[in-house]
Amino acid sequence: MWWAARSCWKTPSPSLAPRSKGARIRVSIPEFSIPITRAAFWSQEPLPGVASDPFLDTASGPPDTAFIEPLLRRRLSALGRGMLHCAGRVAADVPELRSVFASQHGEPSRTMPMLEDLAHGLDISPTQFSMNVHNAVAGIWSISRQDSSACTALGAGPETFGWGLLEAYSLHRSHGGAPVLFVYGDDRLPEVLTEFEPMQAPLHALAFLIAAPAARQLRIRRDPSVKGAAAAQSLRCLAAMANGPANTGAWAWTWV
Repeated sequence: MWWAARSCWKTPSPSLAPRSKGARIRVSIPEFSIPITRAAFWSQEPLPGVASDPFLDTASGPPDTAFIEPLLRRRLSALGRGMLHCAGRVAADVPELRSVFASQHGEPSRTMPMLEDLAHGLDISPTQFSMNVHNAVAGIWSISRQDSSACTALGAGPETFGWGLLEAYSLHRSHGGAPVLFVYGDDRLPEVLTEFEPMQAPLHALAFLIAAPAARQLRIRRDPSVKGAAAAQSLRCLAAMANGPANTGAWAWTWV
């Protein structure tokens, strides 16, 4: 499980109205629109309802990571390959660009063996550890492209997808409209941890190239009043994209 590089939840101040211990503040954000030039989605198994808009590059099964040299490619898990498949689909021909890589759970398939080794008093594999940090996939992307542009590795609990999108859009706006790559991916938790995430999504990844002029606009409305639906943010956004009026050039997603 990757360590979260940033947290977008804020601990309530003691001066605020009384809250239960550990309560989280759900932040209100004005509606905004993200310009998207390209979009790609990958899942290990076909998912219904995500390929309605031909603008979205959709794939399932073995991911295409042939653009990464074999020595680096062998270090990637299925999740890492899926994330870089999507990144390559939308940004392979863009020489330099900032990027945001986001994941809620990161690499549970790597984390659990490491935790089991620790529980048995064994040393952790340096190779496993090096690919289990939160920016590992982003590092492979940077190395494979020889691109030293700034990269953010982000984790923000069940709202990682929404906060990752906002981070990428903020970079786009704060750097004069420069293109920014946003990549998101997640895998199912192992059975021993499923009680912590009842709404698990299947192994999947997606990427947006945020740039102008945009082929699509993703209009996002934040609704902090709705609770309990954040666990599948990425798939809810994809459903909104699939069901949206593609002929208008705009998708609409309510971030809850």
